[in-house]
Amino acid sequence: MTNHMITEKEVQSAITMFWMGSLIVIGVNQDAKQDTWIPILFAFIMFLPMIWLYIRLTQLYPRMNLFEILFQIFGKVFGRIFSLIYILFAIHLGSMVLQIFAKYIHILNMPETPEIVIVSLISFVCIYCARSGPEGIGRISKFTWPILTASIVITCIIAMKDMNLNYLKPVMNTDFKVLLIGGYSMCALPLGESFLCFSLFSSLSPKVKPQKIFMKPLIYTTLLVLLVNLRNILILGIPSAIMFFFPSYQAVSVVSLGEFFTRFEVLIGMNVVLAGAIKICICLYTSSLGLVKVLNITDQKSLVVPCCLLMITLSGMIVSFTGEDSDWIRVYPIYTIPVEIILPIITLIGAEIQTKLKSGGSSKSKSPKGENEPIS
Repeated sequence: MTNHMITEKEVQSAITMFWMGSLIVIGVNQDAKQDTWIPILFAFIMFLPMIWLYIRLTQLYPRMNLFEILFQIFGKVFGRIFSLIYILFAIHLGSMVLQIFAKYIHILNMPETPEIVIVSLISFVCIYCARSGPEGIGRISKFTWPILTASIVITCIIAMKDMNLNYLKPVMNTDFKVLLIGGYSMCALPLGESFLCFSLFSSLSPKVKPQKIFMKPLIYTTLLVLLVNLRNILILGIPSAIMFFFPSYQAVSVVSLGEFFTRFEVLIGMNVVLAGAIKICICLYTSSLGLVKVLNITDQKSLVVPCCLLMITLSGMIVSFTGEDSDWIRVYPIYTIPVEIILPIITLIGAEIQTKLKSGGSSKSKSPKGENEPIS
């Protein structure tokens, strides 16, 4: 365990920014259309059992990170196998986020700048942040989360004059099955990915309450995503909101405060960079921490750069998410089932069995007071 301490607000901010790192660029659900806000509520309800799972693991193994828990439950052999799975998942996830935000900056802000330059600049910042450990990630998240929240709320308030409530009609005009699928998709991208945030938990302050670690960020994230999606739909309408790759940027670009205050889409770009950088940092830290455990070495910082180079290389190999290639979003929820659902459930079952075996063994080893004593 590390000597650094991360407070309750810092870990909550880190998880919120981790989730917003993907949700902030995801557009309107093409199947749910004007009912996109309903799958968001479904996702909140669907993810509650996983929140309970996370809380239970945190209670059973306080101040232990993801890989320490895996090794503690499954031993050295299976612990290494499961750890390698999450290391590869963290590198893959970080490379996808890196590519998405490089595309965002390249398409909307720097069309003449090569993507590799943008990726490299983002990577330098993420390497520095990941090398600072959980305490550094938590402090940066605690500082940037209010900025992201304030910018979303401000743009929603300023854009009220440009909103049209008729764009939400007809309500509940979508098949219920489509709404459920949309809710599950949001659970997979990105709520279920938060199992990687367990890598920060070896540095948790003893005063942190496990119940508050995930519930508050889930509530904050749900409210923020609802605001963003409703803002985009009420400003652009469904045909336009579906047509644009980055509806938040397009929606806020038409917002102005009089004739002087314009170009509020700069706030969207700032949010994208902040949230995306935090998510990449957590993926970098998780992958490097896992390699330290698997390879049985002590210097985690030395592995951050190699992990980042793997992310950069993989991000260049990932197919563009724009245009017809956006089908990867439909495949992603299926591909992540073993990592986000099956393995966490197996981990919790193993933790409960191990806890019962330990409690049973300790109770047998202690004989009742006075037993086997000579009668006087």
